[in-house]
Formats: sequence, C-alpha cells, structure tokens
Amino acid sequence: MRRALQVGGLLALTAFVVLLAVAVRRAQDKGSFGKAVLAGARPQGPAFDLPALDGKGRIRLADFRGKVLVLNVWASWCAPCADEEPLLRQIALAETGSRVAFLGLNRVDVREGAQAFVKRFSIPFRSAIDDRETSDALGVSGVPETFVFDTHGRGVAYWPGSFDPDALRQAIRTAGGS
Repeated sequence: MRRALQVGGLLALTAFVVLLAVAVRRAQDKGSFGKAVLAGARPQGPAFDLPALDGKGRIRLADFRGKVLVLNVWASWCAPCADEEPLLRQIALAETGSRVAFLGLNRVDVREGAQAFVKRFSIPFRSAIDDRETSDALGVSGVPETFVFDTHGRGVAYWPGSFDPDALRQAIRTAGGS
C-alpha cells in the first residue's frame, strides 16, 4: 500500500512538472509573432477561422491573400479604441477599392456591445470574434492593437496600443497597398 502511494505521488508530481513546462513554453511563445514584427521580421501570420461579428459566416486570414490586411484588435468597452476608430474609419474609406482590406478582431467583449460599437462608429469593414487562440498567437496583450499584413499574409507592422495614422498609411504602402 505504501509503495502504491509513493508511485501515485511520483506520477502526480511528474504530471504537474510536465503541465508546468507546457505552460511556461506557451507563455514564452505567446507574443513571439508581434515581437518578430516589431523586430523587423516578416513572419507568416497565424491562420485563423473565426465567426463574423455580424453572424454572417466565418472569416479567415486566407480570405485576404493578395490584399494588404489591416487587422485592428478592439473592444466596445475600450476608450482608446473609441478614440482611434474615427481615424481608422477614415483610412479604411480612403482605401476603398484598393488592394487593402480592413478587419476588426473583437476581443473579450459582449456581442451586443460590440455590435452597438460597430453601428455607433459606422465601421465600414467586418469584424471577427476572437477565440483567444488567435489573439494569443498574435501576441495580443490588450486593446487596441493593430497589425498590417502584406499580400502574402506576413506581418509587416504592429502597434501594441493606439496606432499612429501616418505610420499606418506608410505601413500599408510598404506592405504593397496604395
């Protein structure tokens, strides 16, 4: 009996160590995409397949191949998100008909609040509902955050916080947009 308890305790300890190692590895990996973009690398964006906020289908990174993609991570309760939304809307409308697409990634929010935010600001592009895996893969730590992807789905620019409008326009040009 005592031997069985020792073996059981050893197995529990081993399982705990393995789970801890996995958690540490995930924490180290989280943010590596955003960090790589900030360092000037052009890493491939993480594939995602997310439900659309408007309830009409799903949205995938692959849907934007051949276009520059501006991905804005936001939440309806976020004051800086509300502050930058008119600028983002203006830039998106200026790019209408070009090789540039815009997508919102709604994070840690209530669907009704997010839909009201879209209506309030007349956001001219769709938003997807974050599944946490996508924002983790991107290295998102808060809202707002904005990414620019080139026509091949590689990260070109990243703002962990509010974006600078002139820098965003320049990143769009650098990524192959207008």
